[in-house]
Formats: sequence, C-alpha cells, structure tokens
Amino acid sequence: MLNKVMFFLPTLGGGGAERTVIQLANNLVQQGRDVDVVVCDLSGEKAKLLPEVDSKIQLIDLNCGRVFRAITPLKQLLKAVPYEAVIATQSHSNIVCAISKRLAKSHSKLILREVSTPSKNMKLRGLKKFVFNRLVNWTYRSADQVVCVSNGVLEDFRQYYHYAEDNLSTIYNPVIDSRYLQKLKAQVQHRFFSQDHQVVLAVGRLTEAKNFGLLIRAFYELHQMHPETRLIILGEGELRAEFEALIKDLNLTDVVDLPGFDPNPYAYFKYASLFVLSSNWEGLPGVLIQALASKVKVVSTDCPSGPREILAEGQFGLLVPCDDQKALSHAMHKALYHDYVEFDAESFKAHCLQFHKDTVVRQYRDLLESKA
Repeated sequence: MLNKVMFFLPTLGGGGAERTVIQLANNLVQQGRDVDVVVCDLSGEKAKLLPEVDSKIQLIDLNCGRVFRAITPLKQLLKAVPYEAVIATQSHSNIVCAISKRLAKSHSKLILREVSTPSKNMKLRGLKKFVFNRLVNWTYRSADQVVCVSNGVLEDFRQYYHYAEDNLSTIYNPVIDSRYLQKLKAQVQHRFFSQDHQVVLAVGRLTEAKNFGLLIRAFYELHQMHPETRLIILGEGELRAEFEALIKDLNLTDVVDLPGFDPNPYAYFKYASLFVLSSNWEGLPGVLIQALASKVKVVSTDCPSGPREILAEGQFGLLVPCDDQKALSHAMHKALYHDYVEFDAESFKAHCLQFHKDTVVRQYRDLLESKA
C-alpha cells in the first residue's frame, strides 16, 4: 500500500476543484495514509477552505504566489521527501508539478487531474497557445495517469491539445458522502425562505464561466409572470459589481440576493424550489450533482462538459442550450409550474452512486496501487 502521498494545487480558495482535492486528501488520511497538501498561496481569500482540511494532514504553503514560481521549492520538496505518489490538479499546476518531479529525479507515481474543459477554459492565442500546447504534451506524457473529471473533459482535452498518449482516464469527483448529507440538514435563515415564495438557487463563483448574468435576465422574465419567485446566487468573484448593477437596472433588488460565499451552500437546497446551473463551461460541476442528490429540481445549461453526464441525457433534470435566455426562462417555468421529469427511484439511486465518495476513493485507491 502506498503510504506517503502529496496533493499539489494553487490555493485553498472557495472553488469546486479545491474542495474535491480536500475531500480526496481527507479520505486518504482517514484510511491511515500519510498525506501532505502543498499549495502556492494561502493568503486572504485563498485560504477559505482551510477549515475543511483534516487535522492529520500536513499542510505545506510554498508561499510563492503564482504557480510557475513553485518549480524550485516544489523540486526541493520532492528531493527531500520520499513521496510514493504525487497528485496535482489544474493545468498550470500539473505542468509545474511534472517539471519539478523531473528536475528532482523523483521516482514517485505522478497523477495529473484535469478539472475543466480546455477549449472553453483556456484563453491563450497565437504563440502562447502553441507553447502551452507543447508544454502539456511534453509534461503530461510523463504522468502515470491523467485523470479527467468527466468523459466530456477527456474528449475535449484530447482534441484541444492533439494529445495522442494513452494515459487518459475518467474518474468522477467524490461529491456525495456522509458529511455532505449532514451538511444538508443545517438550518439557514434568509428573508426569501417562506411559504409565499418559490426560491430559485444558484451556487458558484461570480465569474464569466458561470454566466450568472444570463440567469438574472432569465429570472427577470420568470418573475414578470410569477411575482412570488425569488433568486439567491451564493458565491463571490470579480463580476459582483456587474451583477449588482444588472439587478438594479432590472429593478430586481428586492427579489434577487447575492449573499456571498457560504462554506455550506448545501443547506440551502432544502429551502429551494429549483436549482439552476447557467454555466458557459464546466469540468464536472459538483454543485449540480449535490443539488441532484438532495432531490431538489434542477435545470442546467448543456455546457461542455459534465451536465449532460450528470443528468443522464436529461433523464434526471432539464437541459437547455448555453446562453439562451428564453430557453432557460422557459425551463425554469416548466420545472416550477408544469410537468418536471419523472424517473425511477432505483435507477436514480444507482446513478448517484457514481459520484459517491466510496466509489471514487476506491477508483483512486486502485489507481495508486496499480503496478502499470
């Protein structure tokens, strides 16, 4: 059994990718493994998820700021500590980790995790795109395994980078576990939660990828027909001022709320009538899985990638085209006031098991223990 394992990622900010790494690390350390979590920056907002890290994990802050500055300190760490396996997450971190491992001449098993859709997430053009493409193909081929968080991410990765190696595989994120089920039960106070309101809930960073501007405009159409509807968007990010201005322009100040980041967004599910994911792109949106597992109704854009897999081609929720305001408003209206999808309870339970901690941790354990 591999005992000494490192997880490497940029920060412990409030994103789904970071939360997944913490969950994997926590589960491994609870199995009796010696686990280090290594990050580049823990200042301010970049340490939001620190309270979720198991106390038995050794947290190492390289304190180097940007990811590419981590090459030297990470190389020194890999030379000093006999890690048997290193698991990196996110493209830039993966490249840095692979380079550092090579420079350190470390013999640890290397697993790189791809958590987003590169054709949508990467904004590089021209020479920068060419260089990054070369870096990916040079470094990723040295990995024992490149784990993509959805089949859609895997296919997009292969096509975007023209990647020909056969070390790609898909393992979903472990987003459902007993701790999550406990968090669902927590009580939340909010002025929108009453029998008089139909509450639409969204969760995510206030960034371009999440496209909350689309959701706010689609909600405006819904609210015009149904004044009892309310919208809560949990999260923080650089587009807050833009969304606040949009809410004011549409005269939605009293019916749309942006409470900010909440470490337990799951507790809101039981108060919501509908959960909406409006993203332009994703990797595997864990919050959509968690909303689905909580049995709240869900509407999602059919963005690359993840929602179509999570909702099983629309079997367990409503899918709409990306960036289509009319379609999103219509789907929210349908879910709240008309016929929603119907499905068998046993097939729903079996589907959700793919995303359960026990299933995913077993897959990572098998990957860590495999000889190939």
